[in-house]
Amino acid sequence: MADTYGAVEGVETPLTGFQGDIEAAPAPRSRSRAAVVMACMMVSGAAATVGARAYSGSTTGAAQMAAVEPEVETLAASEADAEVVVGSWQREALRSVLKKVGYTQNIIFGHENSNREGQYFWDNAGMDAHSDVFNTTEQYPGMYGFSFQDIINGNKLTNHVLNAAKQNAVIEFFWEADNPVNGGGARDNTGYPCAALLPGGAGNANWTASMDKIVEAVKEFKIGGTHIPIILRLFHECTESWYWWGDQKCDATNYKRAWNYTKWYLTDHAGLENMLFVYAPAKVSETTWQAYTNWYPGDDQVDIIGFDRYAMSGTYKDYVRADCEVACAFADKIGKPCALAETGIADGIQNIANPDWFMTDVLDNLMNRTTTETDICSNLAYMLTWSNEQPGRYWVPLPHQPTAPGFKNFTEDTRTFFAGDVRFSDLTKEYGYGFKNPGKANDLHNVGITDGPRPITPTEPQHGIMSSVSSDVVKDWGPFDWSDDRLAQLPAEEQEKVQAMLMRRN
Repeated sequence: MADTYGAVEGVETPLTGFQGDIEAAPAPRSRSRAAVVMACMMVSGAAATVGARAYSGSTTGAAQMAAVEPEVETLAASEADAEVVVGSWQREALRSVLKKVGYTQNIIFGHENSNREGQYFWDNAGMDAHSDVFNTTEQYPGMYGFSFQDIINGNKLTNHVLNAAKQNAVIEFFWEADNPVNGGGARDNTGYPCAALLPGGAGNANWTASMDKIVEAVKEFKIGGTHIPIILRLFHECTESWYWWGDQKCDATNYKRAWNYTKWYLTDHAGLENMLFVYAPAKVSETTWQAYTNWYPGDDQVDIIGFDRYAMSGTYKDYVRADCEVACAFADKIGKPCALAETGIADGIQNIANPDWFMTDVLDNLMNRTTTETDICSNLAYMLTWSNEQPGRYWVPLPHQPTAPGFKNFTEDTRTFFAGDVRFSDLTKEYGYGFKNPGKANDLHNVGITDGPRPITPTEPQHGIMSSVSSDVVKDWGPFDWSDDRLAQLPAEEQEKVQAMLMRRN
């Protein structure tokens, strides 16, 4: 069956031969995969083939912005087929689960690198099933976060992902990508990489090489014949200026083109049908127009509306609530799940004295229903906090640390979902999502006994090879810096809103 992709209506040419204008902004794509999804479900995990689909470019350069696409797609594998479509049914089941979690006023708790590094362990092989979340609560997180740049740099995360998925946890990746022009870090803006990564640009070869490494890794993320669905937080925190894809180092047009192209390459071109994409700008209560209008890639490009928010301890509670109200209202308006995609105290929670911080500043702050106008944050589907890098810099406490009592209460509260929660297991089974360990056990919240995922192996804090502090940690999570240049880029109506906000702040 032949598909039409947005503005692509001209003669299709191979991507490798693209010589078009890389400054043209891509038009939104409109397509339906219902028939493909249904057919994939019918073959129930059998290998399926697909030709590379066309990258949707601008209306003026549509004929040049296309890739090879056969007239007919087949769902029966043959010996000559080199590419395999990674099934989309688990992806769609995960999407339904995330929506339902938001509707039921629950929230999944996630932790970056939870089974890879802790305050006193480092497990780069992914064999030990340690987690500081378990060390304190005897439960594993309901979401595990990982980094695609780690994979590109040569690390193997397959065991970590498989072990997390077997607990029925959700898998999330972000990509703090190196500069594709010169190989510098994510803060190196040499060569205007957000435009240079596009076809015909100086960084395109390096960018596609990195994406190919991601594709090969994701194809290994499967249990039996079923590929594990992945949430990808692509080009995060774009409304701030610390990364080469962000404000003042990129521009809204090229950002959206880079998103469109990268998503197309990983999914339509490479055949990864198991990915959901979360869009997560920063400081969204102060950058609302930039975040959800000017830089927003489009409803057909984004699956989950997210936001990233860190702050100092004295301001975190107010900032995260304000951002959440903006992000979840936008998500509700367009019918997508809402997520606190990455969050915490800017330098870690090791200096927080309030033992109930996880309850007062996080859970009660976000999930308490007050009025219909202010309960939008209870629609959050998940939250994810950062890695435990070492005892002096962590985001999940161990049992002896000051915030542990509140974290235990947070875990036991019926509003939260962890991997060992039978209610979450029942919800995932309702939609056909996930992978579970057999067996029965008492539920975390004592709501009954049922068949569901449980922690794999009890662990205690282990003294292993301690991880180092991230080298790229300096970010200004205070008030957004509204320079004259930034103000000048806004429409007049938005300038007035910002100036009124600044007057209230002062």
